[in-house]
Amino acid sequence: MTATLDFDAFCAHVAEGLRLEPGALTPDGRLVEDVGLDSFDLVELMAIVEELGVRLPDDVAVGLDTMGDVYREYRERVAPGASIAPTTAG
Repeated sequence: MTATLDFDAFCAHVAEGLRLEPGALTPDGRLVEDVGLDSFDLVELMAIVEELGVRLPDDVAVGLDTMGDVYREYRERVAPGASIAPTTAG
């Protein structure tokens, strides 16, 4: 069974891939306006999500405005029956 990352772990993985500070990604933070992602960053974001096993169709990807939106789509499409892996401190 594949474990689904919780929101904090998901954001940490994305932030690392985009070379952002982990705290830069919040559920309500708008990807372009608040986080400052450009079109190349958005393509990279979709590649990072795909590395986690979820391919977001183009028609879905263009409608994603916040990190919360991205995470919701990831959660909905990850392997059915996957459990959520809690964030580990340390």
